[in-house]
Amino acid sequence: MSIDRRKFLKVAAVTGAGVVCGTGRAQANSAPTSNPDEGYGMLNDSTRCIGCKACQSACKKENKLKPETSLSEEIYDSPRALSEHTYTLIKMHRDEQSGEATFVKQQCMHCVDPACQSACLVGALKKQENGAVTWDSDKCMGCRYCMMACPYNVPQFEWHAAIPDIKKCTLCSETRLKKGEPTACSMTCPAGAIVFGKRGDLKRIARERIAAEPARYRNYVYGEKEVGGTNVLYLSKKEVAFADLGLPDFGYKAPPRLTEAIQHGVFKYFIPPVAIYATLGGIMAFNNRKHKQQEGDGHE
Repeated sequence: MSIDRRKFLKVAAVTGAGVVCGTGRAQANSAPTSNPDEGYGMLNDSTRCIGCKACQSACKKENKLKPETSLSEEIYDSPRALSEHTYTLIKMHRDEQSGEATFVKQQCMHCVDPACQSACLVGALKKQENGAVTWDSDKCMGCRYCMMACPYNVPQFEWHAAIPDIKKCTLCSETRLKKGEPTACSMTCPAGAIVFGKRGDLKRIARERIAAEPARYRNYVYGEKEVGGTNVLYLSKKEVAFADLGLPDFGYKAPPRLTEAIQHGVFKYFIPPVAIYATLGGIMAFNNRKHKQQEGDGHE
């Protein structure tokens, strides 16, 4: 029987002991899908993106998201970051020497082995067999561990809602993917910068594009191996480092190898909650430091 968040909060105090026994469930919940390349995803080609933001508008319409206002005088850069009202965002990188602009799509990476899923104590976030990482409002208790665990700072919290939810891109899992339809953003892109398909096919397409135009592309497919692999892949211009596009080198090891060690340690050794926050805060600091270290650097 499903239990909603209100009921969860009411009985949380008397069910703590049951949570302590849930380590096995947490381990099973964090297991990656059987064949990641069979799951769906997207290839974002920053060499083709023209910065029209049609994908951004399509995402808003598909998910019935509110428009956002900004105090920024630079209208193009509004909004500046992902939020509970913005699941996908076009960011612009301008080369300091040439002045040339490169546009890149920011969204949930739908990791093969997601850190957000592993950090969630109640299984509210789940990696689906179709490739999407989805969120279940009936299970979420609002701890925000997923926000701290995500290396890409994707999950967003409804700070102003009485009963807040976690919001992020779901790969149109409920509105389109379950009907066999491509994502709204990929269907809208007029430049062919967003390709929807199975992860295995997307990797092949990316490699074919690089081989066909080696002078145009950086010889690397971002997301093929990063953080254990992602279902959203990226291509970049030969002269533009991925780090400049907000895609740092986090290494190839999936973050759940660290977050699960923390979670299981809590259950096994009864680590105080303050220690959990301190440790997850350390993960955030590590991620931020990696961002700074990547400034000016990228994959060869």
